[in-house]
Amino acid sequence: MWSAFLRILDKYLYIELLKTFFAVLTVLLLITFGSEATKLLAMAVEGKVPSSIVLQVLLLKIPPALEVILPLVALLSVMLSVGRLYQDQEMVVLSSCGISPQYFQKRVLFFLIPLVLVTAWISLVVTPWSYKTERLIIGEAQTLSPISGLVPGRFNTLPNEAGVFYTKSISDSGELSNIWIQRQSKAKDAEQDLILVAPIGRFEWIDGKLMLVLEDGYSYIGMHDHATTTPGDVEVKSFKRFEVLIPELSSKPTRPAKFEVGTDVLWASEALESQALLQWRLVTPFGVLVLGLIGLKMSRTGPREGRFAKVFFALVLYIIYNQLLMVGRDGLTTGNWPMSIGLWPVPILFLILALVDFRQLNLKLLPTLKSNNRPTKVSEPQKRKHSGNED
Repeated sequence: MWSAFLRILDKYLYIELLKTFFAVLTVLLLITFGSEATKLLAMAVEGKVPSSIVLQVLLLKIPPALEVILPLVALLSVMLSVGRLYQDQEMVVLSSCGISPQYFQKRVLFFLIPLVLVTAWISLVVTPWSYKTERLIIGEAQTLSPISGLVPGRFNTLPNEAGVFYTKSISDSGELSNIWIQRQSKAKDAEQDLILVAPIGRFEWIDGKLMLVLEDGYSYIGMHDHATTTPGDVEVKSFKRFEVLIPELSSKPTRPAKFEVGTDVLWASEALESQALLQWRLVTPFGVLVLGLIGLKMSRTGPREGRFAKVFFALVLYIIYNQLLMVGRDGLTTGNWPMSIGLWPVPILFLILALVDFRQLNLKLLPTLKSNNRPTKVSEPQKRKHSGNED
């Protein structure tokens, strides 16, 4: 009967933990995605990111967000779910039935271990892949983004009245056919107007710039040099390949981020920055375990305290933990902190804070302190002796 009761209690506790975990995770993801969606939409309005890939890029930001917020989710979910047992006086009933605090510590530990493994997989494998995939998608979209603003079969006016662009058709791969471009110059000292004609063209990244590559075409210079143009002043040239930069249609390429480097590459590298990033990825999963156990310790509430009484202190504790890791990572990158120690002192310190019960420690030390401070008894002969000396 006792084992059956524990199984029922296990299910009850795990259901409470899972419900609170997914609720907190949903709220934090919505907050994170709200800010990220605002940034992406602003970039799409400015033309830096095509609007067609906003949702795809937003989904790729889930793994980096989970890497950061999962320790906080573990802290809040354990604290709120177990704290409800204290608030509803269920913990008092369970304690009277002989359920020890170590029981809850073991069950919370079993609940956190799968989360630690999932966080490790996200931090070591999924997050670098998501950063790299996001960069490649944005780079490919930026290559096709100039085409997205062009209407085939019509004369498209370039922004700022910089010229006219025409193409007969645009294939799915981004190849242009029957291209006609007129570049206009308003300044008197600038280069004369240019007309380019080519049967085939496409956009390519060349030396960090988005260039329009034309093949087997002709260039005409001087045809629109105001009213003084004569037939002899027009210069016609043929070309096999012509690369032209159209600033009105170009964009800056995305640079590879340091977070997209694979874990195997970081492991083989001896650079301080790579080793610091490797330490960060290895320590991150342990934050779920450490902060989850701290959440169990912070779940103890009094009869008149609410479930959300310690949420603010939990957030402050998470910020302190995360900032200490970031300071340690910067110290490893600059060489001011020894690499042999790494970032492990931070989770070890918080793990000691989670496992050591300072209340019980004070209760054990209190009788010893009282016995040391207790006044010594004086015997009757000694009292008489002292009284005689005083006389």
